Amino acid sequence: MEPARLRLALPDVTFDLATDRGVRVEFEDTGPGIAPEHRDRIFDPFFTTKEVGMGTGLGLSITYGIVKEHGGQIAVASGPGEGAHFELTLPAAGDLSGEDALL
Repeated sequence: MEPARLRLALPDVTFDLATDRGVRVEFEDTGPGIAPEHRDRIFDPFFTTKEVGMGTGLGLSITYGIVKEHGGQIAVASGPGEGAHFELTLPAAGDLSGEDALL
């Protein structure tokens, strides 16, 4: 039997739900991209390339922590002038019947 699949694509976000492997969310932007020398540090707490007072450098670090805490993965593809493409993959929650059910 094929896994159930739902794909929802918005202008900058794609949700890909498949019961056999969890959920994949992709984000991309058209910004300046990430320089190769910064790519290994973008998930470090307080790392930023912005001017002082323009950002704390915590957003990607917090995102990385949440994704890893839930057993997921986060990947980035980017180059200078190409924008950035992030892919978050989270495992399926399993059986959500009984007390753990959302509804």
